[in-house]
Order: sequence, then C-alpha cells, then structure tokens
Amino acid sequence: MGLLGRNRDTNSVERVLVATDRSETADRAVGWAAELAGRYGAELVVVQVRGPSGDAATGAEEDLSTLARELAGERGRALLVAGDDLSQAIVDAAEAEDVDVVVVGNVGMSGRREFLLGNVPNRVSHLSRRTVVIVNTAGEPKRKRFWQ
Repeated sequence: MGLLGRNRDTNSVERVLVATDRSETADRAVGWAAELAGRYGAELVVVQVRGPSGDAATGAEEDLSTLARELAGERGRALLVAGDDLSQAIVDAAEAEDVDVVVVGNVGMSGRREFLLGNVPNRVSHLSRRTVVIVNTAGEPKRKRFWQ
C-alpha cells in the first residue's frame, strides 16, 4: 500500500472516512476531511456510530446523507453503523469501506464517558491498519505575537 493509498504506484487518496457524533467539535473534523477529499477528488464517507441497539433518531440517516452530499456532492455518502465499542466500529467501517484515510477529532468526550469508553481517537489510531489523521477540534489556538 502506498503512503496514502491502496495503489502502490501512487500516493493518491481515493476514499476518506470521517467519524462524527454530529457535535460542533466533530463538525470541525468533518470539514477537515471534506477539504482533504476535495483536494484529491476522493470519495467522502461520513460515518456515525449508534448504540449497540442500533436505535437511531428518526431521520438520522437522511440527515447524515444530506450532510455528506452538501460537503462532497456526488462523492459524498453517509454510513450509520451500530456498535457498543465506538473505536472498533469506526475501524470496522474503515475496513469494510476500504478507505485510504480515517479522520477523527481529538475532542468530544470528557469525564466519566471518556473513562468508560476510552479515548476513541487514540484507540482508532492503534487499531486501524489505515492512515489515521487526528484533527485538533478544540478550536483555534490563541497565538501570541512575539512582542507581547
């Protein structure tokens, strides 16, 4: 596999998967992934993991599909997957979709929920056999001018 693609002769990116929980911080990672996919003319797969029961809010799949199409046009599509282990569900989706790059945000869960479920970006980066990009979704860092 090439550095960023399944084609050994090139470093192309043909398919990008981004995981979202539809939060504001996740939207930053989705935007970053859409930009990456756009630069390569790649397909963008926006994935959302629902609970193990597979229950999803009414219209969730349609809303996710609309988002994917708004971001990437005909190259955008959505995928709702069920799983009790968020990290593994993302990794499994990346394998099933044969993506070149997996994009996740670094912010989203905190406190007890993070403790119980583990650090999703860290686990995805360790479990995946794909290139994983962890986007800083905490917001723009405040930059100091050198004279301040």
